Amino acid sequence: MRVLSGLAIILAAVMAGCAVDPMDKLSQDLDSEDVTVRQQAVLALANLKDDRAVDALVDVLQGDEELCDIAGVALVKKGREVPEKKKPNPVVEAVGRVAGNTHLLEKTRARACWTLGEIGDREAVPILKGLTADAMPAVAEQAKIALEKLGYYTQGRAYDIAWGELAHELLIIKEPEPVVKPAAKK
Repeated sequence: MRVLSGLAIILAAVMAGCAVDPMDKLSQDLDSEDVTVRQQAVLALANLKDDRAVDALVDVLQGDEELCDIAGVALVKKGREVPEKKKPNPVVEAVGRVAGNTHLLEKTRARACWTLGEIGDREAVPILKGLTADAMPAVAEQAKIALEKLGYYTQGRAYDIAWGELAHELLIIKEPEPVVKPAAKK
């Protein structure tokens, strides 16, 4: 009997070691040329209870122009899910680094500012204050708007994504408004 229970323990340990890591598949999907496959991977990452999902979503935010906006919304969800006792908020820190990276596109940095405002965590205030005088106009404007959402100025501003709206699994992500206005055609 002891031999059988020992074998069962060994078998369980081997089976646990053979478990498929969902991040492996999602990382492959994020590298796909098919935008639909990448979008589905972002949705899955938004709902995945794994700290590594934040890093993958930040990579999409700063490296995939087609999915920058969707990644921003997914990061809002992740940032709002961080428990109050877990400070500093790792999502705010990661998105703040994107917002402050002057080597990235204006749209990407502006979307990061928007994301910080939508997360609703006042830890983002110092990051956003530093960006209100940014050389890129869309970044400076989104930083000011985000500060309004966080109640930094006397008059507040409503969130684009209502609190509680992202509490469940994201099946379809609402596209936020563009952060950089399209150039006028001549």
